[in-house]
Amino acid sequence: MKKLKSTFQVAQTECGLCCVRTILDYFGYETTVTKLRILKEPGRDGSSFNDIRKLLERFGVDSKLYKVKDNRIFSTLQLPIIIYWKNVHFVCVERISKKTVIIMDPSVGRTKMSLTEFFQNFSGLILIPKKNTEKFKKNTDNIINTWRKSYIWPSKTASLYMLTGILSLFIIASSLLLPLATQYSIDNLMKENFSLIKIISGLGAFSIFMFIVYYFRTMLSIKIMYNFSWNLINRAFTRILSLPAKYFTVRAPGEITYRLGAMNNIREVLGPKLVQSVLDVFSTLLLLIYCFCVSIVLGGVILSVLLVILLFLVVTNNYVTAATDKEIREGGDAQNIQLDALVSINNLKLGGYKEIYLNDWRNNYKSFLKATAKRMKIQDGYIGSSLYMIQAFMPLLLLVISLKMVQIGTISLGVALSIQTISSMIFIYANSIFNTITNLAVSTRYIELADDIFEYPLEDDSGTEKCGITFGSIVMKDVDFRYTPDSKDALKHISIDINAGQTVALVGISGSGKTTLGKIISTLFKPSKGQIFFDGVEIKNHNLDSLRKYVGYIPQEAHLHNRTIMENLLLGSNYPQQEVLNYCNSLKFLDFIQDLPMGYQTVVSEMGGNLSGGQKQRIHIARILLQKPKLLVMDEATSSLDNISQSEVYEALEKEINCTKVVIAHRLETILKADKIFVLENGRIIEQGNHDELLNNKGIYKKIYTSK
Repeated sequence: MKKLKSTFQVAQTECGLCCVRTILDYFGYETTVTKLRILKEPGRDGSSFNDIRKLLERFGVDSKLYKVKDNRIFSTLQLPIIIYWKNVHFVCVERISKKTVIIMDPSVGRTKMSLTEFFQNFSGLILIPKKNTEKFKKNTDNIINTWRKSYIWPSKTASLYMLTGILSLFIIASSLLLPLATQYSIDNLMKENFSLIKIISGLGAFSIFMFIVYYFRTMLSIKIMYNFSWNLINRAFTRILSLPAKYFTVRAPGEITYRLGAMNNIREVLGPKLVQSVLDVFSTLLLLIYCFCVSIVLGGVILSVLLVILLFLVVTNNYVTAATDKEIREGGDAQNIQLDALVSINNLKLGGYKEIYLNDWRNNYKSFLKATAKRMKIQDGYIGSSLYMIQAFMPLLLLVISLKMVQIGTISLGVALSIQTISSMIFIYANSIFNTITNLAVSTRYIELADDIFEYPLEDDSGTEKCGITFGSIVMKDVDFRYTPDSKDALKHISIDINAGQTVALVGISGSGKTTLGKIISTLFKPSKGQIFFDGVEIKNHNLDSLRKYVGYIPQEAHLHNRTIMENLLLGSNYPQQEVLNYCNSLKFLDFIQDLPMGYQTVVSEMGGNLSGGQKQRIHIARILLQKPKLLVMDEATSSLDNISQSEVYEALEKEINCTKVVIAHRLETILKADKIFVLENGRIIEQGNHDELLNNKGIYKKIYTSK
């Protein structure tokens, strides 16, 4: 049985997809976790065995799920299999012997353990995959297709690559001319017509010419690097900002940041270095041809060594790839912990678990450093040292062989010395080429990370109506919503009718679907089924960017940007700064800004750490007031405010903007005057009416209200 290829998870919910990828690879189908994720998004809660089974079936792999009551059954199973691990995880089992077990754990890679440890962590369920030869799909993916992705390569830079190539050809020519000049000088040194002055003058002119060529090639390489970086990073960040909100609900911020960071690694390998490597190949072939022309024996020795090196790299490529996978995963985990800690720093300090987070980060970061060290040990230690040894030793060996050939009169002394020089250059070029080959294998993994950004479907914004919202009426007809195609419905059969200018409230216990419904109304989430109409126009016919200019959304936790308070207020507003300042000075709930040393020029720290939750909410609400939306969705918008500030905010909302308001509330005193109240339970609307009507119904609403 062949070894299972390790597939490392970047997100915590990816373990099921990683096991699917490993099983498919075992059966001969090469794909990526990103492509599997597009087919089957694991959602917020990860994948189930049923999800894994259905995904395998799409590729022609049948599978059966069993509950194991007697562990002795493992000795009769045909491996590999997927098992449930520690009651929270999926792993693949590669091999079981009398004393040990080898598994492919997406969180750590291939691992060997004792039978006792294995059965302690095994959680009783196994999925046995079997290749269906009639249905199994063959793929045509290869590494070339990975690098041909259009988002990687900048447009309109072919001329830069061509000019760089032309200038590099001059440098290649110089690399051949120098050893030829050495040969000529040695072989003609004793002749009467040998002129030292002419030789020195020629070398001087040649050196100046090569300085100019090198300089301009360097400038072109810098230009390529700039274009490559701008194209890749700009496209990635632009696309991230255009992805649907659902993309961010199932991915940690650290994971997304790490995927963005992968762009820099792609640029390093596929930028100017790739052009140089292609030219290094051309140089090596040219110099190798020269060696064969001088001596078939010497050329054959050099070619044999190059082929041995290439075979060595092919053999070690899988080790480099596996080490890189682990480095990527450990780096993502460490970054996730840091971001999570920074976002919740006050809870860490007051909750008394700062040391737990610190130890978690230390353990993960040490694992990351160990993974990096292991990758460097393989890539730079074993492979790099081997290439360096050959680069240093082979020219000397070739010189000895050449001098022996001089003794027997096969070649001249000048040729022997030129061969030594040329062989040194060949192995320098070869070293560069082979390093690039290794780095290309590494870059493939980073491209797979980037694919999650570039291949995730964008929001459907094909609507042509740019009128936005004029009045603010909303109609929802039989709307369902689920986070992934295979997950349970978070909302079911939602039908509501909100007239323009009405204030409606969404009420229910935690987890009833209030916030999800609020995000659908505010256009952040797209329904899985059903229709939504804004001012009588279905949402699919609206241009989303135009529509959202008329929608305001105040979440439970107000987020301010790392800019001044004034700059935060101006975002999304077309008013001049002085007019904004005058308006904000009239809002009682913003009086606290005047007490800050820098007033409205106070810079909000990252994540708003220098302001209280209530202060951030008030600034956020003021920004919404300045935008004058026609539809306002408030999700516990005043949860951090005291009663006085809350009254001032609601007074301003009633006075300053005439719009339709959707209020999501736990504090029911804030919605007593709502025109209509919708009560949700388990994703369904079970009651609706005004406050008095719902109290008289003596249903869920009354129970919630009287419990407050």
